[in-house]
Amino acid sequence: MSKRRTHSSIDRLPAELRDALTRMLVDNEYPADFKGDISGTPKYEDLVAYCGQKGHTVSLSAIGRFGSRMRTLSRMKEAGVITREVMADLNNEKASQTQKAVAEMITAVAIEFVSGRDGMDAEEIRDVAKAMKDCTSIAISSDKYVREQVTKKAQSADKAISDIAAKKNIDPETLRLIREQVYGIVK
Repeated sequence: MSKRRTHSSIDRLPAELRDALTRMLVDNEYPADFKGDISGTPKYEDLVAYCGQKGHTVSLSAIGRFGSRMRTLSRMKEAGVITREVMADLNNEKASQTQKAVAEMITAVAIEFVSGRDGMDAEEIRDVAKAMKDCTSIAISSDKYVREQVTKKAQSADKAISDIAAKKNIDPETLRLIREQVYGIVK
């Protein structure tokens, strides 16, 4: 039985070098001290070369795994920003469908990220936890909003039925049946 590696060679690099690699991957930004062709966006080979320039040997496959992890984290952060924007603009047209879709998207990304890793550092755990908190908040707020809207409609229907019943002299038993069987209002 083979043992899976829980820490990559990237994890052992100095923090400032990991930060530079992250900016190269996520922000498509070359460091000021990069020696080589800086046209276009950084490629994995550029990251390997930059590590070499800083005196560290890193394999292309380690950079590939790191790139996958950073892209997933970046998508989670972007999804979190979208989530907060959607929550800020809550209205009855968008509540359940849009917000639940965003919550499902973040959840899927978080599951994809977590399932592909054996070990996570504190920042990654924090980012995943924050995304999951946002998802839960969206689902709860959306469901609460929908329930409030259903309650308002039921109360409005009940008032309308009561007003009509008073004008038409409908007996209380008939009124109760209308409320329960037609509108689903149980008193």
